Amino acid sequence: MADGLGEIIVGRKDFQDLVTKIERIVTDGYLGVKRQDRLSSEELGNLLRYADVLSHSSISEHRSFAYGVISFLNDYGDMAALSSEEIERVRGVAEAVLIQLGNFPGLRTLHKVGESKYALPVSKGAVRVAKEIAHSNSRNDAVLTDAQFRIVSKMRATDFFSFSGPTSLGKSFIIKDSLYDIVRNDDLNQRSVVVLVPTKALVGQTAEDLRNLFKEVPEVHVATYPSLPRVIRDRYSRTVFVFTPERLVRYLSNPVREIDYLIVDEAQKIVAENDARSSLYYHAIVEVTRLFAAKLIFSSPSISNPEIFLELFGKSTNGALAVKERTVTQQRYLIDFIGQKQYHYSAYKGSPREVAGPPDTDDSLRFIIKRSGLRKAIIYVNGSQKAASVARDLAALLSPVSDVRTQGLIRYVQEFVHAKYFLADTLRNGVAYHHGKMPQEIREKIESIYADPHSPVQYIVCTSTLLEGVNLPAKNIFIMSDKHGFRKFSPIDFENLVGRAGRLTYDFSGNVVCIRDDEKRWDSDARDLIPSLKSISVSSFLVDPPSNRKKDYTDIEHVLRNRRVPGNPSADKLQSIRQYASILTLHAKGAQPSPLLLNFLSKVPGGSDLLKSVVNSVDYPEELIRSSPDILPKYQSALWRELKSASAQPLIPEDADLGETETFHDALRLLSRIYAWQDTESTGRSSLVSANSKPKALDRRLKYWALLMKSWVRGDQLNRLIRNSINFHIREVEFSYEEFVGGRKIVKEPFDPTSAKHINIVIENLLLDIEGGLRFRVISYLQNYYESSIHAMGIDRAGVNVARLVEYGTTDPRAVELQEVGFGRSVALKLVEDHAEVLTFSDSGELIGIEVEALLSIEQLDDDIRMEVESLLVKSEADLVGNPGVAFDQALEMDL
Repeated sequence: MADGLGEIIVGRKDFQDLVTKIERIVTDGYLGVKRQDRLSSEELGNLLRYADVLSHSSISEHRSFAYGVISFLNDYGDMAALSSEEIERVRGVAEAVLIQLGNFPGLRTLHKVGESKYALPVSKGAVRVAKEIAHSNSRNDAVLTDAQFRIVSKMRATDFFSFSGPTSLGKSFIIKDSLYDIVRNDDLNQRSVVVLVPTKALVGQTAEDLRNLFKEVPEVHVATYPSLPRVIRDRYSRTVFVFTPERLVRYLSNPVREIDYLIVDEAQKIVAENDARSSLYYHAIVEVTRLFAAKLIFSSPSISNPEIFLELFGKSTNGALAVKERTVTQQRYLIDFIGQKQYHYSAYKGSPREVAGPPDTDDSLRFIIKRSGLRKAIIYVNGSQKAASVARDLAALLSPVSDVRTQGLIRYVQEFVHAKYFLADTLRNGVAYHHGKMPQEIREKIESIYADPHSPVQYIVCTSTLLEGVNLPAKNIFIMSDKHGFRKFSPIDFENLVGRAGRLTYDFSGNVVCIRDDEKRWDSDARDLIPSLKSISVSSFLVDPPSNRKKDYTDIEHVLRNRRVPGNPSADKLQSIRQYASILTLHAKGAQPSPLLLNFLSKVPGGSDLLKSVVNSVDYPEELIRSSPDILPKYQSALWRELKSASAQPLIPEDADLGETETFHDALRLLSRIYAWQDTESTGRSSLVSANSKPKALDRRLKYWALLMKSWVRGDQLNRLIRNSINFHIREVEFSYEEFVGGRKIVKEPFDPTSAKHINIVIENLLLDIEGGLRFRVISYLQNYYESSIHAMGIDRAGVNVARLVEYGTTDPRAVELQEVGFGRSVALKLVEDHAEVLTFSDSGELIGIEVEALLSIEQLDDDIRMEVESLLVKSEADLVGNPGVAFDQALEMDL
């Protein structure tokens, strides 16, 4: 009956007119447009009655209307448009509606401003009690919404599950709740769970969240590296790994614990177009399913076909669920400062409405300040330089903030990075910025201080790191660009970004404001992204490709035939094609009937003969393809032949001097020759070398990488690396950098060591080279060379594992062990240097004990060390208050 009544209501003109009216009043009020319209008492009563009836429906659209009405009326009340009696009426009905919808986070938000004086009907109270019991989460400290409960219930009933939903649904909460259930099961003893995330930026945030979640589960350790020290294996019987695809592939080459569950967050990355890492995602997951009987769980943003991820890996699609209900409503706007117009995009109507009057400020940043009020705001821009620039301009319009924690972060930034780093200046006025070229430690501290509702850091200017799943929700999100890198937003990327508008348990609604203050932004095509899309589907050439979709396979064919890929593919697209060619070779060699192999054979004439020829040319162990799918077989074959020759030598011998630049320079010369870097690593914005460099210029570029590698692996702290880079530029005749004012251009001028702009460009370029060049691109070649050497010559002749040194940024095995326990690089190096007395190592450098109590009792202990020790080694507040770390130390002594 409720569904039928709901159909009647949403079809009524008076209901539609009322929703339109309240929506216009609220949205115009947000934009500062003065309106005379008000709801009459009768109209308010009708809206409340309609919302109550619609909340009983099982139809998603009806339930969304019910919540939308409550959200509008809450915002309407915040505008001081309701009398105290009307506020009580709204609050009373809102409580009943939220209970019926099972939206308990919304109920907590409602109760923050006060309880209703109206008593709930007995029947509604019974519904509340029943849901609070049935929908209680695994820790019994929260109640799942109806949508979350549906997802969790279905997830528990199947081994292979894929779900999607709006960002505000609380997907991370659902995953963490399921993990809490999984890790407390004795079946996980001596086994592991892997949580797969897109980037290193998300590894730290996810790991810290899980460590807090498992504080009272003593058997569980959260690890982020593909190795697990014996001291941790002996102490903790269950492991949750948080990996990027690259680290998962490396773990699979020598897994120390079997994987029972693989949870893939941001699963849309597996099928992303023009993403070099989508093929690596695919390969890593295929390898997990090949090696282990692991259960698979996929989580993705609002897509209509989450079953595609189950199809990709040959699993039943019965375990797929797409949820449309939002737990936070959104209002979307376009503010056109060029045309001096404002538009509102209704959540219920397709076409935008032009709002009367131009923007009420003369520029976009003042508009952002005025619209944000006292609420947190995210400002999206495209590019790291733009992020710092906008943050500085915004901070200049704001007053300084006074806060002990913010001042502490400012001092940390100045000491850890540089006194002239722009972030220190913007934080003084409550503005942070966040992008992928920042140090990981700094990003994590920014995320933490911004997420604190009591922090005066109100604004954060972000780049596409938000698209990777970094969890930074806010009441307001302002989109100042319609691009992601050099490409326009895809619908799924845009929805994933704007889904952060509105914070669960803090807000009933969020505002998405697209700002056009540049003629090149938000043209007619880009504006099609702004309305709330009802359905987004994703596709993959690996799943039921249309009969005419052959190009993906013919591109792979060109790579296998050593031909140029036709057209003008981007660097990322070309890398993806090459990786799929390697993966295809692996599947053909192992007769692995994957969709990739079967489709290639059916789409490419002569494909079978081509693959036989390629497979026959693979004269090295297939394990090397599995661990390095990013390196083409022809290069691995060339390396293998050299390593099997009588004159073969390791990349860096065990007795080499790691304090000499030439040691690394010689190694990089060899890598560049074997792997043809001028062909494979000369494209893209973070290329290692130039394709057209003369031999001397190429060698100078390799020497730069050698200098950086030497400094990094000897443990130089970031501030020292920055000082060295600044000194290098002082000695150079010319300073060259990219600028994006009025288009992209190259600026060449003398380097000025007093210029904050020049200093920040040097810092950004150095960080990109360390993370994007050294620890992402170079390391894969170092790893492949070392693993090939072991297979060809034996581990005794394989030489130094330089990849390990680059991964951990030190030659000290003690600091490596501490990082593998979970400590960050800078903290691990400080512990070894300043607190060796509380650490016990074997003669080989293996960690066998940490005196946690003694360490934490040091009065002047560095705050970062204290925080990491408590996060990693103290399992509960009781331990911390009583005798911190004793259980850990005693267990080590008994086990070892």
